[in-house]
Amino acid sequence: MSTDGEAPRASSFPERAAAAISRLGGALSALLILVVLAITAVSVFNRYFLGRPLMGVDEATGFLVVAIVMFGAAEALRRGDHIRIDLLFAHVGPKARWWLELWSLASMIVFAALLLVTSWHTVVFSRQFGAYSTGYLSLPMWIPQSTMVAGAVLIALAALAAILRLFGGKRP
Repeated sequence: MSTDGEAPRASSFPERAAAAISRLGGALSALLILVVLAITAVSVFNRYFLGRPLMGVDEATGFLVVAIVMFGAAEALRRGDHIRIDLLFAHVGPKARWWLELWSLASMIVFAALLLVTSWHTVVFSRQFGAYSTGYLSLPMWIPQSTMVAGAVLIALAALAAILRLFGGKRP
C-alpha cells in the first residue's frame, strides 16, 4: 500500500473505473462532512442564540457519519491511507510482502462481501417490515442502512483494483 497519500496510477480499464468510482465515493464523503458541519453549526446557533434547538440533528448526524465512513473507506484504500499494522511487512522480503499484501486485500474483499450480504439482508428486512428510526426524524431505516450496502461494494471494488495492480507488478 502506498502510505504517502498519493494514489497509484491506474492503467487498465477496470482499475481506472474502480478508481473513478472510489474518487466519487471520496468526494461524496467530503461533501457529507460539510453537510454535517453545516447542520451542526445551524443547530448550535439555533440552540444558543435563538433558544430554539433543532430537533433531529443528532439523529441525522449519526446517519451521515456512517455514510461518510462507508463512502470514504474505498478512497482511503485506493490512496493507501488506511491505518494498518506493518510489523510483518517491515521484516520480510519483497516476495513475502507481495503475498502478505495479496492476503490483506483478499481478506478485505471477503470482509466487504460479508458486509454486503448482511447489510443487504438488513435493508430488505427493514423495508419489508417497515422499520423507522425511533428519533425525531422517523426516517425509514432502509435509507441510512443502504449506505452500508453501497460502501461494501465500493470497498470490494477498491480492493479488487489493488489486487489487479499487485498482479500487474505495481504497488497497490
